[in-house]
Amino acid sequence: MKTLVLLFTLLSTQAFAGADCEGVCGKEIATELNSPLLEALNNITNFSGEGFPETMANDPRLVRSKSSPKWLAAVGRLVSNTSATKKEQCSLSIIADAPGKDGIIAVTAGHCVDHWVDGNGGFEVGHNETTFKTNSGKTIKRSISKVLKAETHKGDYAIVKLNAPIKYSDIKPLLNAPYDYYDLLDKDLDEANTNPYATMAGYSADRTKGQKGKVLTYHEKCQLNGGASGMKKGYCTSYQGASGGAVVVTATVGDMADETWQETEQSYFVGSIVGGRAGDDNDKTMFTDTSYYSKTLDKILADH
Repeated sequence: MKTLVLLFTLLSTQAFAGADCEGVCGKEIATELNSPLLEALNNITNFSGEGFPETMANDPRLVRSKSSPKWLAAVGRLVSNTSATKKEQCSLSIIADAPGKDGIIAVTAGHCVDHWVDGNGGFEVGHNETTFKTNSGKTIKRSISKVLKAETHKGDYAIVKLNAPIKYSDIKPLLNAPYDYYDLLDKDLDEANTNPYATMAGYSADRTKGQKGKVLTYHEKCQLNGGASGMKKGYCTSYQGASGGAVVVTATVGDMADETWQETEQSYFVGSIVGGRAGDDNDKTMFTDTSYYSKTLDKILADH
């Protein structure tokens, strides 16, 4: 609880909304967003309504380009209506448990979907749009149709289903990590001497480098720290709009591999961006690691 009170979330940019979703767009299984702990969200300072933040001096992020890692195509932009006059922007990533699968399951931050909570422990998914850009430059639009699982207290994450799959030939989903991020980053286990590293990526809405959330930016080779179960701290740079973005470790598992495809270098999805602690600069980002909800995510991915 103490950790949550100190947290600010990289929520959304405010704008005038378009048409609302007609009727109920989706409703799914129970969530922990209705927990009394949700009341602590009232004590969180977030960027909603404060415009676009200035980009820090010496910001280490890169803007996605043709020479950027190919896995960045799996990170999309989410815009949803929070009311008849306001929208919020977040990020999300399509995930799979093995190569070759089309992308239908995505992970974002729990606070990016909490405005859809209904009074019965489920969700009424409203008007939203997700946008992905392939490595060839093609734009693919989808929407979230169902929230399968979400939480905002000890962990801040949401597992969602898109309204239609994205073909593997267009975008390869990020691969769910077979091990915890700290094991993947352990250089003592790096028999192939590939120097594993972490990256955070999302649609940060800072004024200069992020172009107010219009481009995908990423901080490569940043540091992931430990922390309490659920939310962890990373020395990685992000801003509002990056919430729900990808935390990825690029590594070679080697002899630890359970599957043949894990024997070569892969970029593994290990978590999603949450935000930062009040008083911290934007170069310190909290994230929820997947080990906190791995059994749930594993089952959902296996079923899809």
